[in-house]
Amino acid sequence: MKKVLIVFDTSRLTGRDLLRGAEAYFSTFAQWEVYTLDPNYLSGDFAKELEQLDLETFDGFLGHTRTREFICCTENISTILKDQKTDLYKPKEKMAGTSPIITNSSQIGETAADYFISRGFKHYAYCGFINLPWSDRRYKSYSEALSQKGFHDIQYYMHRPSRDKVSDQKNMAEWLNNLPKPIAIFACNDDRAVYVLEACKSSDINVPEEVAVLGVDNDDLICNLSSPPLSSIALNFKNAGFQAAKHLDELMMKTAENTTIDVLAVEIFTRKSTDIVAIEDPELASAIGFIRAHFQEPIQVTDVVDATTVSRRELEYRFKFEFKKTVQEEINRLRIELIKKMLMTSREPVYHIANQLQFTDPEHFSRYFKNLTGMSPSVFRRSSVNAAIMRHEPFVKL
Repeated sequence: MKKVLIVFDTSRLTGRDLLRGAEAYFSTFAQWEVYTLDPNYLSGDFAKELEQLDLETFDGFLGHTRTREFICCTENISTILKDQKTDLYKPKEKMAGTSPIITNSSQIGETAADYFISRGFKHYAYCGFINLPWSDRRYKSYSEALSQKGFHDIQYYMHRPSRDKVSDQKNMAEWLNNLPKPIAIFACNDDRAVYVLEACKSSDINVPEEVAVLGVDNDDLICNLSSPPLSSIALNFKNAGFQAAKHLDELMMKTAENTTIDVLAVEIFTRKSTDIVAIEDPELASAIGFIRAHFQEPIQVTDVVDATTVSRRELEYRFKFEFKKTVQEEINRLRIELIKKMLMTSREPVYHIANQLQFTDPEHFSRYFKNLTGMSPSVFRRSSVNAAIMRHEPFVKL
């Protein structure tokens, strides 16, 4: 039986979902003797307790660390690490038996950009942290995706993580007051997004009418307790936890080489902080409103045109100019997002999903999905969510 130390910060959904995913694997497919650390109220110093452990007595480690020194201590055991603070995974420094869990920041930034563009914003900003590489990567992909669509003047606010919340919010409020409005702000994570919302409140800036705010992680407690409730990009940490545990098992059995566990964005949960369409053109507002109200039905472009008072040619021209896409592309985008969500989060057979979305038959549904994504619905489901996680929703006592 393998002896494994698992350490995740369960104060946030990120750590809890990684742990749930890992538990779904080892409780079903592995024989592990699992150890965890005492909670902070007992140990007093989480980092110190971690670094005082005799890691040589373990076969594997799965969790997060904040120091390069700790990584050096894991050199002789199989290790999966979730980097929190520093860029610890430069290729030349990777060690045998060590694999990182990394969020796909390129995909996350592009997802945020597409989301805001579809809502008609003309002004964009980013709020992140200095010296956190994942925050830098999200800004880079966000700004590049916007630039490709013709939006080049991206405002940004970067600040070191600090315990001086009052000072940080004062500086942020000054930055917010000087931004053009209405503006869409993408924050590097939910915690940073909440800071933006609080700074808006202190400056009497209306959200989402003047400033729309989008976070990352979709920690439902943080998002729903914020004022107003925070929209956020959900990441598939549960699947990453499952894959990380599976890979750790293979590393300990010496049947696998180092790899990167990729954490992908799977859905945007729209709450009040972005629940607005920043469109001045009333015809486009009518078109977008109709599409969002009826995209789950088999609507055509002609149906959208009928919801406006302009010709199809005029609507297509205005739509393309404003949103950098056609009316049909926007319908397809929303339908594909919904289909992906249904495939990943439900056990419904493909033909049931096809019926719910009013496709003429399952074959038509499969052709539609494959033409737009490059893979069949069944292949997408298998590649996106491990079957074990679909079958098990593990209870983890936190």
